[in-house]
Amino acid sequence: MKYEIFSEIKTEEPRLFLVDRDRDIPPGTKFGPVIRDIYIVECCIEGRGTVVVNDGEYDFSVGDCYVLFPGDSVTHIADARESRVCLWCAIDGARLGELFESAGVSSSSPFLPKSAFGEVRSVLEKMLSMREDNDGGAELRRTSCIYSLLGAILRDRSMGDKNLWVDRALGIMETNYHSELSVTDIAAEVGLERSYFSTLFASVTGVPPYRYLTSLRVRKACALLSDGALSVAEVAEAVGIDPVNFARIFKRVMGVTPLEYISSTV
Repeated sequence: MKYEIFSEIKTEEPRLFLVDRDRDIPPGTKFGPVIRDIYIVECCIEGRGTVVVNDGEYDFSVGDCYVLFPGDSVTHIADARESRVCLWCAIDGARLGELFESAGVSSSSPFLPKSAFGEVRSVLEKMLSMREDNDGGAELRRTSCIYSLLGAILRDRSMGDKNLWVDRALGIMETNYHSELSVTDIAAEVGLERSYFSTLFASVTGVPPYRYLTSLRVRKACALLSDGALSVAEVAEAVGIDPVNFARIFKRVMGVTPLEYISSTV
């Protein structure tokens, strides 16, 4: 039994440790069993083979993608007659297990939907093309690729559980509306790509996340204005809205200015 160690540190942000293309693996080649401490996302672009995960044996061929989990015993077996070519990456992050689980991917169900293959392959190719990049923005670009990869994995499998993502986003808004919270921040927190998150959120709530967050802040402001303990500027800061823009935003949502609202509640 082999044990591959990529990193001893679990990062909150997803991190790319390695990306590669396995070419022309000889027919019948067997590697493993091996236990890794990191996630492997792999797609087969030529040939066929078998991957043994714990007690399960899974055949794969061109167009298949699968995820291997930390701690699993894994053996890779090339087909006895046909070599294979695979693209793969090694990634890690504190919330990846939760995200894969919500997408229906697990040690006992490692395959992604066939419809994800093209997008997953494209992202892996992009990762591979920037493997040697070492400029100041390289790590950010790699992290962006991981989010794109997760978005591709979650696109088809997560729609049945879309309320889960929206509920989590609503909780984040309710807890952090007073801070400099943006839609990009919320999407990153729930682990979805921003545009996909916005579409998903609007499909459930009927409004884009930015509009919902703005309305939430204004509703919180109404309660504070009615209380009368804070000035209008202090209320604006308390709910995370720039005081310079507060009156305009408040009137757009409520139809009256903050001072008119205060007068109506006296």
